[in-house]
Formats: sequence, C-alpha cells, structure tokens
Amino acid sequence: MNMTWTKKMVLIAVSCCLGNALVIWAVWVSMPRQEPTSCFVLSLAMADFLVGAVSVPMSLFVDGHLHTSFQGCLAACCMVMALPYSSVLALLAIASDRFLRVCIPYR
Repeated sequence: MNMTWTKKMVLIAVSCCLGNALVIWAVWVSMPRQEPTSCFVLSLAMADFLVGAVSVPMSLFVDGHLHTSFQGCLAACCMVMALPYSSVLALLAIASDRFLRVCIPYR
C-alpha cells in the first residue's frame, strides 16, 4: 500500500465522519426525536459515523501493513465487517418504515 492509498483512506474517513456529524446535528436540532423516522435516520448516521471513525482506520490493520497479533487482526476484521452491516441494517429499518407508512398510513 503506497502513501496515496493511505491518504485516500484518511480522506474518506474524515469526510464520512464530518458528513454524518452534520446529519446527526441537523436531526438533533430540527426534527422531533420521538418520531420513529428521526430515530432511524439518527441510527443510520451514527452507524455511518462509526464506519468512518472505526472501520476505515481498522482496515489498515487488515491490509497487513501494521503488524499485530492474531487476536488483534481478528478484532480488526470483525470491526471492519460488523460496522458496515449495522449501516445496512439501519437502511433496512428505514426502508421497512417507509414501506409500512405507505401501505398502512393510519395504523
């Protein structure tokens, strides 16, 4: 892995964190927090923030350029795999909520 690849990863992680921090702030300030939709959007933004803050830097461990023990590498692999899945599950919750709001609008 060369330095340009590392710089690209840092740029992706920083932009992911900044963008999702803005989403968290906007939802926190403007939307009522008791609404299920705002809870789902906050959940998605938090999951994506953690992907940028934890999963992208941990991918440097997985690439093998930082030497760690087997347990450290296993923990890094788990983080790299589990956090994007949480983001996908938050998207699934939003899609299900929107589908049910359209199909059953008054229940």
